[in-house]
Amino acid sequence: MDQTEFAARLGISRRTVSAIENGKPVVSTSLFMALEHFGLLDDIGEVVTALQKQIGTTKQRKQRKPPKVLSNDF
Repeated sequence: MDQTEFAARLGISRRTVSAIENGKPVVSTSLFMALEHFGLLDDIGEVVTALQKQIGTTKQRKQRKPPKVLSNDF
């Protein structure tokens, strides 16, 4: 199957297929459709879940520095 046929099956452009093959940024829905076509979508979900467990799912925001209190003794 060439890029043109694969793109037609997924309903995306041949350029998008080329971008996916070359690791260039694409719209996530196009990437997920390609992964699903090859039966790899569940595998990606497992990897993401494992990474979330490894690094923790909640990120802490940086605390803002408290505002400086300026004295009024001019």
